[in-house]
This record gives sequence, C-alpha cells and structure tokens, in this order.
Amino acid sequence: MKRKSKKIVTMAAACALAGALLCGCGAQETADTQEKTGEVTEEKSEITVTFMNGDEQLGTVTAAAGEQLTGYEAYEDQDGYAFEGWYETPTFLESSAKDPAADTFDADTTLYGNFKPEEAAEDTRSWYIVGTGTGKVLADTNWASDVEDEVKEAARLQPTGNATNEFAITLDLYEGDQFQLIHDWAWDGQLGYGYFTDIDDTQFENGGGLSGSDSSANVNVIMDGNYTITLTTDPNNAAQTTISIVRNGDPADE
Repeated sequence: MKRKSKKIVTMAAACALAGALLCGCGAQETADTQEKTGEVTEEKSEITVTFMNGDEQLGTVTAAAGEQLTGYEAYEDQDGYAFEGWYETPTFLESSAKDPAADTFDADTTLYGNFKPEEAAEDTRSWYIVGTGTGKVLADTNWASDVEDEVKEAARLQPTGNATNEFAITLDLYEGDQFQLIHDWAWDGQLGYGYFTDIDDTQFENGGGLSGSDSSANVNVIMDGNYTITLTTDPNNAAQTTISIVRNGDPADE
C-alpha cells in the first residue's frame, strides 16, 4: 500500500507540473499573438482641454488621450455673442481651427473661442498701412513719419460696406517690403503679423519687432504681388480685431 500511494503522489505532481507548463506556454503564445497583431492595449493618459474667451477661462474638459470630448458645448453659449468656432491661437488663425465634435487631442490643449458681439460698436478710427518698401504707397509712409495728408490718404484703408467695421486697401507689395497697420497715424494699438487670421507663408513671413510679440511684429513680404488687405475691428474687444490678405496677381504697375 505504501508503494502504491507513493506512485499516485508522483503521478499527481507530474500532472501538476505539466499543467503549469501548458498554462505558461499558453500565456506566452497569447502575448506573442497580441504583440504580432497589435492587440496589446495600453492604458491611455488623461488630457485636459481648456476653453477660453479672450483672457477669461470658461472651463476645462478632461478625457482620455485620443478620445472624443464631451461637456464643452455649454462654453459656446455666451449672452450677446454669436459663437464662430474654436481655435488653438488667440487670434483665430484659420489653420488652427478645431472642432471638438470631430477632432481629438493627444495632449493638454488650450482652445480660444471666437465670440462675435451681436451688436458691435462703430469704429470711428482711421486705419493706415505703414512701413517701408519699393512701392510708392508704402515707401512714402516711412513708418508713419511726418508726411503730407495726401500720403496718409493713399495709405488709408477704406470702409468696404460689406460688414460692420470692415476696412480694406489694395496695393502693390514687393519682396523685402515691411509693414504694419496703425490707426490715426499713431503707434498706440498697432496691428502686426499676429493679427492675420489668413496669411500665406509663401508670400509673407513674421519679421519680428522691438516688442518680441507677434501681435506687433512686422510683416515681411517675400513675394511680389498686388494684394488686398482686409481689416475687421471691434473697438471694445481687441481679440475680435482680425486681418486677412489676398494676392490678386502680379503688381498692377508691371
């Protein structure tokens, strides 16, 4: 009887060892298969998206990286304003537009809301393009030096009549020209590269400036052309002041 018991115990131990080996092989095979097929799942990190209205923080939304956001819609409803979209840049650069209903985020992000007032105050200021360059209009301004009234008038943006506080000017610009927009022939509240919401980097570049801020940086021309500059302002909210520029073709005097 003792021999028989010993044999049974030995067989049981062998079966247990074989089972452990089979389980280990099965686990390894499963891991290998997951690695080959890309099925290995990793825990996604949590990201935070901050929603802004100018300098005011409206709130935040957290989600797993790469997953859809929820709960941000309430930030789009601001009394007295029409919501125009979210942007990664505070000047609403078109290329930075984001739609939380469709776009996802892999890192912490700040989005700026474009809230246009339903009733904007009239802008009674006179706006001018000033700088230095080859073309007569820009060259004559000489960075808003003391000039004749006719020089100022040639450089003045005119109301378009298409929208409230929309002004425009069409002129020839040449490679190497530099410019900014100013009001009332003064540098208080100058508008530089950072205010352009739609600008082609094959035609213009950020020329920098003394302040080190994009909003007051010179616009450098890198492609000759006849251009239309359109300015939309809100005298009570600088964040709503935007500029776009479109190339119409080769310089008109060529």
